[in-house]
Amino acid sequence: MNNLSFSQQYLLFTMNRQGKISSLNYYVGMCLVMAGLLDLQKANVLELNNKEVILLSNELPEDLQYLDCLLEKITGLKKKRIEAIANAYGTTFFEKDIKQLVSQIRDSLIEAEEVSIKKDSHALAYIAKEETVAKLVFRLENMNPLDRDGLTLAILLKKSSILKKYIEKENRKILEAKIREAKNEPVSKQTNTMISQLDWLVGAMATITIV
Repeated sequence: MNNLSFSQQYLLFTMNRQGKISSLNYYVGMCLVMAGLLDLQKANVLELNNKEVILLSNELPEDLQYLDCLLEKITGLKKKRIEAIANAYGTTFFEKDIKQLVSQIRDSLIEAEEVSIKKDSHALAYIAKEETVAKLVFRLENMNPLDRDGLTLAILLKKSSILKKYIEKENRKILEAKIREAKNEPVSKQTNTMISQLDWLVGAMATITIV
């Protein structure tokens, strides 16, 4: 569990036995992208300034090489804003990009021995390390007010409706109260921006389909 990034932790919570994320819950993909952005910010590769994404470096540290596809996507955007990144990843035309991001983060977890591969009937099953997930859940349930990284993970899991899968109702109420208190935190506002853009995209695509 040592030194797992936001994106690695988030994928441990959201990956299914096929090693994929839900194709029905669009927010899971967007929050995974947000987790990757936060990892890049923490590594001083970029800076999230409100809705702006400011590139500081074109090079990734060795331990974040699995995010090279995300950095390449950002680098290729004319307008480097959170809405533009949501657009790039939020349409079905770019589904392959989300799959690539998931695949690369998953492979990094396999390498770190946080995900194991087992034979499941006629297919392969990807199993998150139960001990690590249990430690992360315990951290969320007993979160120190100064644990900003824990709060960030909680916000991402809440935004994508994943908390209820792992945390019992009473403990979840306490944690969600802490999340509400942090509504003005940059990560909360930036994740809301990304999700709002995704909501607009989904609505726009539905309109096009109807027409």
